Amino acid sequence: MIDNWLALGLVLVSGILCFNWKRKHPYGQSIEVGQKVEGEGRARRNALSPNHLVSHLEEDGIYTLYDSLIKSCEKYGDRKCFSERKKDANGNLGDFEWISYNTFLENCEYVAAGLCDIGIKPKSKVGIFSRNRLEWLTVHSASFLQSNIIVSFYETLGVESLAFVSEHAEIGVAFCSTETLEKTFEISRSVSILKTIICFDPVTDQQKEKAKKENITLYNYSDIIERGKKTMDKYPHTKPTADSLSTIMYTSGTTGDPKGVMITHKNLASVVCAVNNFIKVYESDIHYSYLPYAHILERVVVLTAFHYGAGIGIFSGDISNVLNEVKTLKPTLFIGVPRIFERIRAGVFREISKKSAFAQKLFHFAYGLKKFSIAKGFKLPMLESLFDSILFSKIKAQLGGNVRVILSGGAPLSRETELFLRVSFSCAVVQGYGLTESCGGTAVHLLEDESVGSLGPPFLSNEIKLVDVPELNYYSNDKSQCGEVCLRGPSISIGYYKDPEKTKSDFKDGWFYTGDIGKWNPDGSLAIIDRKKNIFKLAQGEYVAVEKIENVVGKSHYVAQVCVYGDSQKSCLIAIVHPHPEKAEEWASSKKSDKDLKDVCENQDFVKEVLDDITKTCKEQKLFGFEIPKAILLTHEAFSDQNNMLTPSFKIKRPQIKEHFQKDINHLYSKLE
Repeated sequence: MIDNWLALGLVLVSGILCFNWKRKHPYGQSIEVGQKVEGEGRARRNALSPNHLVSHLEEDGIYTLYDSLIKSCEKYGDRKCFSERKKDANGNLGDFEWISYNTFLENCEYVAAGLCDIGIKPKSKVGIFSRNRLEWLTVHSASFLQSNIIVSFYETLGVESLAFVSEHAEIGVAFCSTETLEKTFEISRSVSILKTIICFDPVTDQQKEKAKKENITLYNYSDIIERGKKTMDKYPHTKPTADSLSTIMYTSGTTGDPKGVMITHKNLASVVCAVNNFIKVYESDIHYSYLPYAHILERVVVLTAFHYGAGIGIFSGDISNVLNEVKTLKPTLFIGVPRIFERIRAGVFREISKKSAFAQKLFHFAYGLKKFSIAKGFKLPMLESLFDSILFSKIKAQLGGNVRVILSGGAPLSRETELFLRVSFSCAVVQGYGLTESCGGTAVHLLEDESVGSLGPPFLSNEIKLVDVPELNYYSNDKSQCGEVCLRGPSISIGYYKDPEKTKSDFKDGWFYTGDIGKWNPDGSLAIIDRKKNIFKLAQGEYVAVEKIENVVGKSHYVAQVCVYGDSQKSCLIAIVHPHPEKAEEWASSKKSDKDLKDVCENQDFVKEVLDDITKTCKEQKLFGFEIPKAILLTHEAFSDQNNMLTPSFKIKRPQIKEHFQKDINHLYSKLE
């Protein structure tokens, strides 16, 4: 009773204090442009630039990534640029060691000249098969100096997919590391054109002999650097134009062969030039680089941080070390994907559960009150400052204590996780929506917008229109303003490499059709509510939009990951669910049963509890009866790229999940019949 009166008193006092302290929620974030066309909504642009789309910075002469590299190094010269941790003789990692912009440019010059000296012609395709490291970025930027085209590989891809990409992209030279050297040899055996391999790490005489026997020329990276130092003056720059290809980025793909997205210098330069209108990047900023460079999000973030003079710390390659490294580096910008943030959230609550009863109660009271105020759009200035200083500052310290902006991309961030980040880290949290085909920047939450859940207005480098999808009952010109998201502008890819049919089907009349279903919010921001391509019919003829259902099921108290499955010969849906481990443990504790996650997932009482909560959640979100899963399978194993159930960019691989759980799926349906 005392706790309740105390809470009420604090809310009333804070309510008085927060008078006229509303959180910012700007309206009119986008503006309609162009003509109205039957079956589609009018195109929208960012309200900051209704008359033109940003493609370059004319006053700075930035039209290509070559321009950005040269001008940034001229401007920032001796400032700290990139850093990474070196291993000592015992294999222990040291502190972050920085190099300057000038030193980085010198190394790029050496690599570019060294490649020319071993016979690599300008405009060649250059593969990189390695984890994040300084040499990766050096090769990437060196490519701008000779108009080479970078093709990057995800480390987790199998040899078959890697060989397909190498053959398809006609890669004649590939950089790799000690960890990926053997796999690169395997690729070379089945790809006739790939006969030059350059290893970032020292190679042995035995490895060189092995390469020679297989008709492969194997170099140390240091060999290329030394050759470049001696021959720099022999090879003038081959400058790219705005329309020159910069990279072919192969999407990881959930089905079929990867698609090679062709990205020009103009595509990437336009995103870099548009960023500062959303999130100001300062010379004092530090970015911690740990997401893979084979993914468009991290590549664009690094290019942007570099362009505006920020420092970039590169992780050591061990994911388990990330939080320790963040504490050391103390970044001001922290970029992640929802899966990373959900792990952080689970870890924080797990640690809180180990505290005393009083400490837990205090935390949950402060957390609940601050979360409520953020969700409802008002401030509690005195209380928030108090909570931040005595409670949440300790959580913020887990990311080094200096983070001012958290950006989430790659997949939708749940409202619950976004609120957690806003409450616990006391900084701006912005979501972005992007695709490889849009260079990662399509719509981004405005930094000054303190509302929750919005993806924000269109990026300044593209415009967006919504097109009717009648089969899913989405119409762009009715009250709901929903439809397929289509993109046009200087940051949009020119198509798929050597795939005219796919290019023709996805790129029509100058617009890229994303397959995502969007909705315009009243404030002019965009929301993604569904996926056009992940639909199927049930036996009774009803269309089911599976991603929309997964987004709803994911709001359940227990659900960490979910894959909803349906069959055209069945009348209902089922779901494969990986529960939050801490929620499963809490349930097991309350029932005084075994806390091992595998055992909890096999406990039929827990299965029923989770299914009931999912059903309740779906009804609260007003799903139709046929959209609600009628049975579930609980799995203790999380979906991941390691077990081939997620792509490297953390998208669900439905065919692989279906294959893995086929017997369980059959069993669930047999019980429902």
